[in-house]
Amino acid sequence: MDQNLNYNSGTMSRNVILALVISASVITLMSTDLYAPSLAHLPELLGTSAELVQLTVSLNLLAYGLATLIHGPLSERFGRRPVLLWGMAGFTLASFLCAIAADIGQLLFARVFQGIAAAVEGVVVLAIIRDLFTEKEQVRAVAIYGVATAFAPAFAPLLGGYIHVLFGWRMNFHLLTGLALAVTALITLFLKESGKKDHDALDLKEIYADYFGLLSNRSFLLYITIGGCSLGCIFVFITAGPFILINNHGVATEHFGYYYAVIVIAYIIGSLLAARMSGRHGAREILRAGVCCAVIGSLLLLAILASGWETPVTLTLAVAVLLFAEGPIFAVVPTLAMNTTDKRTGSAAAVIISAEMAIGSLAALAVSWTHDGTSLPMILIMLALVVIVVLAYLRSGR
Repeated sequence: MDQNLNYNSGTMSRNVILALVISASVITLMSTDLYAPSLAHLPELLGTSAELVQLTVSLNLLAYGLATLIHGPLSERFGRRPVLLWGMAGFTLASFLCAIAADIGQLLFARVFQGIAAAVEGVVVLAIIRDLFTEKEQVRAVAIYGVATAFAPAFAPLLGGYIHVLFGWRMNFHLLTGLALAVTALITLFLKESGKKDHDALDLKEIYADYFGLLSNRSFLLYITIGGCSLGCIFVFITAGPFILINNHGVATEHFGYYYAVIVIAYIIGSLLAARMSGRHGAREILRAGVCCAVIGSLLLLAILASGWETPVTLTLAVAVLLFAEGPIFAVVPTLAMNTTDKRTGSAAAVIISAEMAIGSLAALAVSWTHDGTSLPMILIMLALVVIVVLAYLRSGR
């Protein structure tokens, strides 16, 4: 914990800063979930293919992951506050460009731009938590962050579905533009700097030393592999779920959000449980509980695949069990990973998010490339990701 003079050690001051950065993350995380119900309709509306529409999700996530490698050193050099403001301004513009996109090419460009800008928030949140909280407090803070940032995405597809039916898919991006403007104004007025500026942070030798040191750290790599593959399960469902539930099972566009809400609420419950466990159990114990739940969820998916009992309800419940497991996993993986290294906080946070997002977006790309109109590719990719999570967890304890 490295508290800057702009913040005292009081709980109120630190909670205010946490609330501000969480509000920024909530808006940026809604960028995909809000228009998820529209995905199944965009091929017809934009005169393109389902595979290209799915790329608006996977390329956005990939851009997000790669951009964090740049935003980490920037936040160390110029401070958390200015970099966060730049990111929110870029996100606002990108959301507006998405709203006025005339074809799939323009939408893909705007979504990549949106992902680059949105990446700032993830880096800044983890860096600020590390700046202001002790190790034990970090688990609780990250768990709260997970719950808060899950609430909006939980209900964003429900809201987005009704907006699509009433006003069209573009209105979802107009809404994001307005919300991003409001949050940017709040950050400008109330956010103070939490970290100390490092004038050597943009030195290429320093950046190389930081990143090489992190990527040479076996324990660090294993923990971000766990986080990345867990995130991949979420991205795979976000990418393929709307097509499976709406096109295959006939779920109404405006009702897709109800199924999605069940899944995200399961994640919220898992995050709340992790927050409660943090007072009595260590981070490794919490991680073990999450991995065990992920195995149970994957076995349920395998049972659905083998038995042919696939319905919107059974598929949703099985994925919900898997997402319940992500709550404990995401609550502790960042802390466990960053505590294996003494490198710059911003750089460590950037590598964690970049690597996890890269793994997750590659999983989303895989489900796009293997899209065959059924749930088979989605389920098989989720199973493979859980197997990797288990193997990485077992090796991380050695």
